[in-house]
Amino acid sequence: MEQIKLSEFTLKRIKNKEFKKFIPELYELEEVIENNLWHNNDSVLNHSISVSIELKELFKKLNKRVRLYLNRKMDSHSRKELLFLAAIFHDIGKRETFKKEKDITQSLGHEEIGAVKLKKILPRFNLSEKEREFVVKIVKNHSFFHEILNYPEENPEKKTEAFKKKHPDVFLELILLTIADMYDMYGSQLKLNKPEEFNFRMSFFNKIINNY
Repeated sequence: MEQIKLSEFTLKRIKNKEFKKFIPELYELEEVIENNLWHNNDSVLNHSISVSIELKELFKKLNKRVRLYLNRKMDSHSRKELLFLAAIFHDIGKRETFKKEKDITQSLGHEEIGAVKLKKILPRFNLSEKEREFVVKIVKNHSFFHEILNYPEENPEKKTEAFKKKHPDVFLELILLTIADMYDMYGSQLKLNKPEEFNFRMSFFNKIINNY
């Protein structure tokens, strides 16, 4: 099977469903409609695309040190390119874990399921083994900051430092993905529903990025 070049895996082509034959798992997420604190009756596919859009906008606002870091190549691809790929697939495990109760949806454990599922998808791209493992690790851990920053969480700095020591290779990428997830223009409702928590999280993330 011919591999997909990462440079050709663009948002425009994704939205035009040009990869439906090669990655049907991604487009199946169009049928998974979420409704909860974070999502207002939106499909997981729309959410994944809009998070990727937010991530691209976020790249433009980062300081020079962070931009240089993200432009470093791992093997054939930059960390920024690989983070974009992780953003598109970060919720790939929600179809298998999706549950709905009284119009409220959840997908507990979708991170682990998504990581396993992604291992079967990524060989379809022209990535090295190291690059595939990097993307899978981001997807597997992408809910970490969502889980520890439940306002008013006590001492999230301690948990963050422990996580950084354990996973320094994906630490910054996970922060950026989490911010993009929060700012998702189509799905995220946190800023509207819980502005104090939203501001608490953004202040926490900005402090880390500005000092990175």
